Amino acid sequence: MSEVWRLQTKTEVSKKNKLEDKVAKELIKRKIVAIGWTLREDIYNSSENKKEIDNKARDIKEFSDYEKIIREYNFFEGKKGKNNVRRLSCDLIKNKEKERNENLIWLKLDGEYYLAKINKNSEYIYNQDSYVLNNLGASNQLTNVEWHKIGDESVIPGCISTSFIRGQALQRIKKNAALKISQILYNKYIEMNYLSTEIENNSENFYSLLSPKDCEDLLYFFFYHKFKYIAVPSTNKTNTQTYEFVMLSPKNRERKIYIQVKNGDSEIVDLYLEDYQKLDGKVYLLTTDGKIYESKEKKEKKKALKIEFKNNSFMKKIGSTNTNKKIYAVNPEALYEFAKRAYKDETILMPQSILQWFEYLK
Repeated sequence: MSEVWRLQTKTEVSKKNKLEDKVAKELIKRKIVAIGWTLREDIYNSSENKKEIDNKARDIKEFSDYEKIIREYNFFEGKKGKNNVRRLSCDLIKNKEKERNENLIWLKLDGEYYLAKINKNSEYIYNQDSYVLNNLGASNQLTNVEWHKIGDESVIPGCISTSFIRGQALQRIKKNAALKISQILYNKYIEMNYLSTEIENNSENFYSLLSPKDCEDLLYFFFYHKFKYIAVPSTNKTNTQTYEFVMLSPKNRERKIYIQVKNGDSEIVDLYLEDYQKLDGKVYLLTTDGKIYESKEKKEKKKALKIEFKNNSFMKKIGSTNTNKKIYAVNPEALYEFAKRAYKDETILMPQSILQWFEYLK
């Protein structure tokens, strides 16, 4: 079964050696996928069994050989987080060669995204003889991987770009439509007719293709189109964590609204009414796949608000600020329908960074 992955290239060893900006370049040049875990890291060098480990490392021919050493000397065993032994269960490496031919993998370098296909002739090796690779933390690797530059974030779907924010060195991208859009982009930019697939045109897939910034822009252009509200540019700052930006009414400049947008499918997209009580204008909250709670305390009790949008209405009042300004939840389905309409209707102002994804939604 085909899968799509993403590779973080700032390994612990490369950070220690102050070479983290060199890893991705070296992988692209050498045409390899490297997942680190070199047996020359501090955790191994400080072991009383270092000489034994070094000798056994010379006989590594498969990933299972490497994993056997890790388990034998109890490295990572019982520890949480990034060093947990479960990280060593790397399916991309363990897959049989015949299963690798349609696996795709993403890499990021200097703001540009690269895509590669794991080939049938890609081989696993543990290269302990390369001084460069050891210093980069890139001893575990797959060979014969051709990296192709796709472009910057303007042409990269949100489910791909956001997968680089945190996580393991190498991991699957499980978000909606990630595999299909990767296959489509590989087919479009690299190998014509290699893969042919379609993505169903629904809100779930649409939002998985949008970046968080695109989602903010989409809501902004709705308010501009519907009410002619205008954003105040200086309010769109990263330190205003409770809202994305402020918009002013064209009829009354004293009338302001606050926008908060969360796009994704994890806990970080949940919202809490208590965060907006002190704002002095109407508040509009959009989470595409999260929940809205009264407070963080009540979240622990699993008391998310039950929000029903009758007749696919665009918004629903769910609370008030301390100054009795209304707080609304925005309907993701209705906003998606607006985006679809904008794709067909050129009189609706909308950036291409949003509209481009409808080219792949069928």
